[in-house]
Amino acid sequence: MKELSDSVRAVEACLFAAEEPLGVDDIAAYVGSGVDVKAALAELEAHYAGRGIELVGRGRRWHFQSAAGLAHILRRARRGGR
Repeated sequence: MKELSDSVRAVEACLFAAEEPLGVDDIAAYVGSGVDVKAALAELEAHYAGRGIELVGRGRRWHFQSAAGLAHILRRARRGGR
């Protein structure tokens, strides 16, 4: 698996730490103007494709979420079942 650059990792960390979805400008305010946030988001989206966590963009805002195909496992865990 390809190692992520420091710029992409900075965007990743920003999104993981955020309490709510962030727009490109919000992310750039954290990581600095020298980072191509849109390119970093595209790389992260590809990096997380098919994994248990996915990067999702909705209405120009981005966030990580559990993969939709695993929702049944998470529902069961919350109810205390296996």
